[in-house]
Amino acid sequence: MWVTMLVLVVGMVMGIPWLVTHYVHRLPYAPECPHCRAVTGQPPANGLVDRVCAVLAATPVRTCARCGWAGRMRWRLAQERVHRRSRQQG
Repeated sequence: MWVTMLVLVVGMVMGIPWLVTHYVHRLPYAPECPHCRAVTGQPPANGLVDRVCAVLAATPVRTCARCGWAGRMRWRLAQERVHRRSRQQG
């Protein structure tokens, strides 16, 4: 019985980070709509759970005014700015 519980706990501890990473990497990049390529906008303030998820996972809820798409997105670092900063520091 204890061995089974230990295996389940270890599986959950190892599996939860993988599930979160898998979920976040499947989200489309903001601010471009995945359907029509228009710029998405921030909807009005949602519930507490949405705000906490957006802050912790950096996945804000975005909506598209053109096609009506709505969902979570993730932000991508601007590569131009990253390259420019790395050249200045080095």
